[in-house]
Amino acid sequence: MTSPLTETPIDPQETDFHPGHTPILEPPEGPDSALACTCGGFLELTPDTKPAQMSRYRLHLEEVRREVLN
Repeated sequence: MTSPLTETPIDPQETDFHPGHTPILEPPEGPDSALACTCGGFLELTPDTKPAQMSRYRLHLEEVRREVLN
């Protein structure tokens, strides 16, 4: 059985993304969500507001971009 956390990517048009990285919010709608990334890097399993989770996701993408440039 797979976890619902890995099954529900949000609309990529809602945010910036990098190849191989798509945010997953569970639940995808509502005031609070847990956050993961399709790369397998769990970012924040504690529910928080969607804007706060998306800020964490953007930080994750910045780390990915820095690693690619190095």
